[in-house]
Amino acid sequence: MNARLARLLGSGNEALDERRLSELVAYSAGLRIPMLAAAAFIAAMAWLGGQPATAVLAWLAAVVGLREWRAAQLLRLREDLVRPISERLVRAFWLTLLLGTAYGSAAIFMPGMDVGFDAILTMMLLSLGAGAITTTFTVIPAFVGFGAGITLPAVVAWGLGGQGAVVVLAPLLLAVLHTQTRFARRTYAMFEESWHMGRRNDELLAQLSQEQGKLRQARDAAVAADMAKSRFLASASHDLRQPLQSLVLNSGAMARRPLDPVSGAIAADIATSIDALGHLLDGLLDISRLDAGVVNAELQALRLSRLVAGLMRRFEGAAREKQLELHWTCPESLSVISDAQMLQRIVSNLLDNAIKFTRQGSIRVDCVDLGSRVRLTVSDTGIGIEPAEHQAVFEDLVQLDNPQRDRTRGHGLGLGIVRRLTRLLGAEVGIESEPGRGTRVHLDLPPGHDTAAVVGQAQGQVPGLVARQLLVLDDDAQVRQAYATALGSMGCEVQVAADLPAALAICDAHELELALVDYRLGGPVDGIGACERLRERRPGLLAILVSADTGTELRNRAARAKLPTLRKPVSDALLASTINRLLSERTAPARQRHDA
Repeated sequence: MNARLARLLGSGNEALDERRLSELVAYSAGLRIPMLAAAAFIAAMAWLGGQPATAVLAWLAAVVGLREWRAAQLLRLREDLVRPISERLVRAFWLTLLLGTAYGSAAIFMPGMDVGFDAILTMMLLSLGAGAITTTFTVIPAFVGFGAGITLPAVVAWGLGGQGAVVVLAPLLLAVLHTQTRFARRTYAMFEESWHMGRRNDELLAQLSQEQGKLRQARDAAVAADMAKSRFLASASHDLRQPLQSLVLNSGAMARRPLDPVSGAIAADIATSIDALGHLLDGLLDISRLDAGVVNAELQALRLSRLVAGLMRRFEGAAREKQLELHWTCPESLSVISDAQMLQRIVSNLLDNAIKFTRQGSIRVDCVDLGSRVRLTVSDTGIGIEPAEHQAVFEDLVQLDNPQRDRTRGHGLGLGIVRRLTRLLGAEVGIESEPGRGTRVHLDLPPGHDTAAVVGQAQGQVPGLVARQLLVLDDDAQVRQAYATALGSMGCEVQVAADLPAALAICDAHELELALVDYRLGGPVDGIGACERLRERRPGLLAILVSADTGTELRNRAARAKLPTLRKPVSDALLASTINRLLSERTAPARQRHDA
């Protein structure tokens, strides 16, 4: 019998059956006080109806004791995870049937009471049956057992009464029990559907969590790969620039040779391509270094007028070629807190863009003190930008007015670099522009007090360096030969060395004026250390450090060693002007003493 009852009670899903039993126990424990109050009310009705107090108290004690014992047994069933759930449900059924029968046994008092008391007692028992829906609906047979145990004794009592119309109450009570059972089944159906929905939701949440985990792993892998790419490009800067350095120097040397018109055109085209390649490489490597987090800003007080004046001189030629006017205003005393090289790069990129996209009119740079900040504005009378595209122009490789991807007009990296550098400097960049009305890009910088000068790199014709005695120290044979060719074409006497011992030997054998030294020499001593050794051997020897690195550590070391540094690839014009400047600065004091 218990086996058949177990099949009737079970749902076929052990997890669901565990939840059904748990809910039955929880609901039953929660109605302890109402059930005890109901038993006390029934006992009071029986006593008021004339039943012996001893019998009434005995009934009350038995019902209360049975109710508490059942509650304790149900708690043990819920905690007993060793016994199969089917056996525990069967036991819960018998316990519930027994409790319902105990309450229903109050019908023994009905034959000896007035019909009015019988009606009140019957209503109380029906209320208990209806209330049992909320406590036992998770196990329908248990509810039926509880309801039958309460109702059937009352049905028998009313049926035995045989008092005319009162006999009709017996089938009515059975109909009420049937209705309650149907309601309990609908309640259980909603409970089971809710349970299954909860399980499906849990499964979906678990699946979503797994997918989110996979997405996080994929995102982390992508970020790691991007950072690895950036770190690789940043560290590979030297190797990438070495062949470009050779191309730049050899191209410059070729341009100074007498060539026929066809060869001259080819040489000019090669120079243009090398220049475009250099700018592209500069942009890509700068972006990689910035994204890799290996670039740090060296903030100091800068005299803004000096920086702007140097940049305007640099861009005079480019503006003149397009017949554009170039104007600037900046109070002499206006200073900002910034990094000199980074700020130069930002304003250079803004000026370069302004000249590229202005066909006629003028370019202006205006600096004003706004109190809490200093605003530097680059304005042009160019083609302008749609308001919807104002933010897009600061993304990498975006060129709005270059549908044919004409690389002579740049590569769309300049403003991406501006965006990154302004973040490093704690500055803010904004844009105002409309099609056909020009563009105004403003840069807001923290104000400061000038303690340092900013020197721009000269651009222009290649000066002569006749009879200059120079040493080139570089571990790359191709680059050494390119230096020798370029400097030799300027009239220099050039000695080349692949390592420090060879350079020291040359230093002993020749009256050198200046050494051009690569930072990465591929040996135990870097370029700065090599310059120090050469100066020990020949005091007063001028030296220039050439490097693709632009990190803070290198800049600080070079500054402490009083070594001017040129960034690869170095054009022959910049190389010659730097050498001339250093030699001129050395001879100036001697001339002053002679004049005196």
